Amino acid sequence: MNGQKTIKHPFLLAVIGIYLSYFVHGMSVITLAQNMTNLSVKFGTDDAGIAYLISGIGLGRLISILFFGVVSDKLGRRAVILIGILLYVLFFFGILVSPNLIVAFILAVCVGAANSSLDTGGYPALMESFPKASGSAVILVKAMVSFGQMFYPILVGYLMVNQLWYGYAMVIPGVILILVTLQLAKSKFPGQTVDQNVAKELPSMNSTPLAWLEGAASVIFGVAAFSTFYVVVVWMPKYAMAFGGMSEVDSLKTISYYSIGSLLCVFLFALLLKRLVRPVWANVFNSGLAVVAGAVIYLFPSSFVCNAGAFVIGFSAAGGILQLGVSVMAEFFPKSKARVTSVYMMMGGLANFIIPLITGYLSKFNLKYIILLDIAFATVAFVAALIVFSRYYKVFKIPQDDLRFGEKKLVSKA
Repeated sequence: MNGQKTIKHPFLLAVIGIYLSYFVHGMSVITLAQNMTNLSVKFGTDDAGIAYLISGIGLGRLISILFFGVVSDKLGRRAVILIGILLYVLFFFGILVSPNLIVAFILAVCVGAANSSLDTGGYPALMESFPKASGSAVILVKAMVSFGQMFYPILVGYLMVNQLWYGYAMVIPGVILILVTLQLAKSKFPGQTVDQNVAKELPSMNSTPLAWLEGAASVIFGVAAFSTFYVVVVWMPKYAMAFGGMSEVDSLKTISYYSIGSLLCVFLFALLLKRLVRPVWANVFNSGLAVVAGAVIYLFPSSFVCNAGAFVIGFSAAGGILQLGVSVMAEFFPKSKARVTSVYMMMGGLANFIIPLITGYLSKFNLKYIILLDIAFATVAFVAALIVFSRYYKVFKIPQDDLRFGEKKLVSKA
């Protein structure tokens, strides 16, 4: 029995190491914000100075992700993941001994580069470890990041309440990553091409994918889906106060409902995607649901609608939909999974920079315009998902023994 398990899961240690890396990544992206007061004192700056540091994370991600996509396809997944982990370790330990804000900013850039490195190695490695359930494998990344972001404030709060050194909040993640490095160094990783026996059980290509059509549609889907949930997580509390009649304290709880919806979607689809539903179906359903939720929030604002709407947007737009988009795009372009991931994630990074500027401008006029913009993003994501969906069943031939929800009619028509 043990032998059978080993055969079924030969890359289990590597997979666990990747998920642990994403757990710590979830902590890294909020480390500077969570320790803002202590770091402000350390560097002799104010909150604006720490905000400047945080911007370095986005910069590091943007300037490095295409590079690491090429490196991952050339040198392999293990190498690029280990580079990323070492950059994370450099940040966590380096920030404690950083002499000034300039060095700290360089370390923040390293965190962004580390995230790029982890994404371009981690996502392809998970897809290659579970070729028959790649959607389930990558959607759990979202859960691990969320758990890291839930755990870290608890850790920081514990240190503050017990008047312990704030630096432990950097040392602990750093130590975890050192242990993960040792684990990954001796773990077995999958090859970058699918085993022939496994390939027979997967959808095969009838025609050549078109980069300008399904490739572009996949990227647009990712940008629009990211923008949909980003707008809600930033502006829903303000909108709930202005139009839902909620107090400031109650309006902040909308984000809690958003987070609950996000995690529920991750675990639900992690189960469904194994054998029942393909990621292309999940993307169409979720983006369509986000359109409906946005329209209801705009047309019928109330405390209940804002809470329920935040939950549904969290479920439909933030519950791993970006990860599923990467999974689908990698199916179309299997020989360059890392480069596909890097392009996809880079465009999301650009949206992360542009959307705050647009929504900040709209907020000067009316917060309802921001919700209209959110509906527009969700609609674009829905249309892009439909394009990818239609192309999927033209490009791929589905094995008869792997037909899933709704595919009998589609395959028979083909």
